[in-house]
Amino acid sequence: MSSVFGEQGYATLPDGRRLHHVSQGQGRPVVVLESGLGASRVEWGLVMPLVAERTRVVAYDRAGFGRSDRDAHRRDLDRMVEDLGHLLDALGEERYILAGHSLGGPIIRSYAAANPGRVAGLVLVDQAVEDLDFYYWRSVRAMTMAMQSVVIGLARLGVKVVPAELRRVLALFPREMRQEALAEMTSVAELRTTRAEYAALAGGLARLRDSGAALPPVPVTAISGALSPSKVERRFRPALVAAHRKLVEDRPLGRHVLAERSGHMVPQDEPGLVAEEILKLVG
Repeated sequence: MSSVFGEQGYATLPDGRRLHHVSQGQGRPVVVLESGLGASRVEWGLVMPLVAERTRVVAYDRAGFGRSDRDAHRRDLDRMVEDLGHLLDALGEERYILAGHSLGGPIIRSYAAANPGRVAGLVLVDQAVEDLDFYYWRSVRAMTMAMQSVVIGLARLGVKVVPAELRRVLALFPREMRQEALAEMTSVAELRTTRAEYAALAGGLARLRDSGAALPPVPVTAISGALSPSKVERRFRPALVAAHRKLVEDRPLGRHVLAERSGHMVPQDEPGLVAEEILKLVG
């Protein structure tokens, strides 16, 4: 069955949960896209058709997002990596190119470190970086959790809160994609899952920071947004870009790319750039 985002399918996990995924195109290696915190397959809607011109590309809904089953387990980094592994097993390929945005970066890096033989290359799109103090600030975490609780409460009353940045990004999508994305992003179920992922974020990043896990010797491209549209982002954007550069600068197959017209939302602001960097690893 097809949708505006591609051909639909489901991967059944060992505990019976199902993960919904969409795919476009044909060919190998298969590219699998991992979304950022609080995001589903829809954030890749502008990138997928461009990658699909050369090979098969798959995006999926993490548990609790989009059309995937919810997960009663704590939604920490380890659990998300485990679910990604089951999805890749279900897709049936030997090796993949993995691309991850924001939180998707630590997820695919953690998977690659634990399963080096399954990964042919990585593209990290303005990824969250475990060495950045910002992710551990208690004041920011407390404020964010409180705001998320308020938004969930309003959604339960039928009031949909759509932040300005989300409205801006959705305006870049075709109408049908925009409607589907908005309906999912403002649902109580998806808002609750976003809060669950955020609640476990700092702990997961700390474990990744302390693990010393090494990436396999494959091409790794880090894409950084160059712009800082908010006051908060201006405080940490230079350190984030520096961390992205540091991750790849000493790797023989490492590459750092600056998205000059983007802030954090590179897959929507510069989908052509993201697709181009993915396709460089496809060969």
